[in-house]
Amino acid sequence: MARDRQCGMALMEERHVLSILAFLADRGTSTKGDIYSNISRGTRMPDKLEALEREGLIEMESPNGSNRAVIELTEKGQRVGDIVAMLRDELDPEQQDERTGT
Repeated sequence: MARDRQCGMALMEERHVLSILAFLADRGTSTKGDIYSNISRGTRMPDKLEALEREGLIEMESPNGSNRAVIELTEKGQRVGDIVAMLRDELDPEQQDERTGT
């Protein structure tokens, strides 16, 4: 992923970006560690999170100056994340059953 700003659709084509959005849509507020543990510990994950923040899809905050960043979807990010999660569930219903325990 180039360090310069990408348009929204190009960002969505990056590996793990859709998974990050669906994860946050399902789980709500999470930490970077939660995302890294559940999606990927790849060296470019921080860049992807920063790109999602620049695009206005997530907000990252470090409460009380800690190193533990809390990440949540913005209103725009929630709309996109819900669509991504719906597509994932439609295309891979077995995974939906695993997440919901049905």
